[in-house]
Amino acid sequence: MFKEYEVKVVVRDVDKISKMIKENSLLLKKIIQFDTYYDYKKTLFLKDEHLRLRVEYDQDSRQVKHVELTWKGPRHGKDIEIREDISIQILPGDLKNLERILKRLGFEPLAVIKKIRERYRVNNIELEFDKNVELVKTKDKSAFLGSFLQASVETSIEQDPRNIKNKLWRYLGKLGFKYSDWIGKSYIELALEKLES
Repeated sequence: MFKEYEVKVVVRDVDKISKMIKENSLLLKKIIQFDTYYDYKKTLFLKDEHLRLRVEYDQDSRQVKHVELTWKGPRHGKDIEIREDISIQILPGDLKNLERILKRLGFEPLAVIKKIRERYRVNNIELEFDKNVELVKTKDKSAFLGSFLQASVETSIEQDPRNIKNKLWRYLGKLGFKYSDWIGKSYIELALEKLES
């Protein structure tokens, strides 16, 4: 079983954190992501599960680089998010047919979230620096959600969550983050709060 261990923090000074990360991390890629979250009568959301269709675009060429469909299981953990994660890659040419299949099965989009993401690696930790996360026009609403840094370890090997949590927080502490910066909500939760306000 594949698990993702993740700590997400809110970034208030994007330039400062960006500079610090670049000094000691390997840049893997820069992309624009559009994440469409689907649900069937909010049955997944009520169980704290997510079905996400992600389309990644190259920042420079704006060409589609990657498409994947992901199911994320319910989270658990304190000051860290642990979820089962199952993803399949979709050929970009099959995107429209996949959207049709989801619609035929009764799944409706809850929200579309756009992120400018920079992905880094440092000491076996994957960093996803999401700048300018926004709710794209959904139900006639658009909203800025903020900028966030996610530090994560993804593995199929059973691990002690406390060890991974300590490793992730040690790194984030070097960047000046505290436990009070932790965001326990997913992007879809933040987006739905904006939609309902």
